[in-house]
Amino acid sequence: RSIDDSSTFGGAGNTVAQNWLDVAAERGLSSFDVRHQFQASFVWTSPVAGPGSHMAPDSKLSRLLKDWQLSGSITAQTGNPLTARVLGNTQQLAQTGGTGSGRAEATGQPIDTGGGLFNLNAFTTAPVGSYGNAGRNTIPGPGTFALNAAFARSFTLTERRRIEFRVETNNLLNHVNYTNYYTVVNAVNYGLPSAASGMRTVQAIGVP
Repeated sequence: RSIDDSSTFGGAGNTVAQNWLDVAAERGLSSFDVRHQFQASFVWTSPVAGPGSHMAPDSKLSRLLKDWQLSGSITAQTGNPLTARVLGNTQQLAQTGGTGSGRAEATGQPIDTGGGLFNLNAFTTAPVGSYGNAGRNTIPGPGTFALNAAFARSFTLTERRRIEFRVETNNLLNHVNYTNYYTVVNAVNYGLPSAASGMRTVQAIGVP
């Protein structure tokens, strides 16, 4: 858990306080805060014709089943927090160069819906002439999940030469991973996904 007043240098809405007389209102989760992350890798090699194998190494079935390998990785994590903002600029923000720093007004409704998206009714525009009271980085960003896998078979050509044929897959389950949302409450795209990670890719290669 990382908390700060501003997480980056450069970029609208990140370096300038909404109200320079109330810097404490900028305190919130860091933009790079990822609360939970899980990573695991696995490798399985065919035991046929290896130590402890009960098959004759020179049998047809043994030659068919040996030298296979399955490997891969699993990654799952929660998302980066996001901030509800409003379009436009105010005279107060113009004095400090805070274009885009204006935050939305919190309505008091719960933000997290538990279904991957956030509650759009949790925010609205602030009354004219006032600053929005929504906290910085209070929207839970979308989490991601990915399963990558590779299936390989090696073949012996000579005593000192082998060749390996591999099929590698990224995002094997073709799971849609949104990585960001539009969070400007008075914009037409408010609440819609703004970015997504890559979908499934498959490649086959031969490695001497």
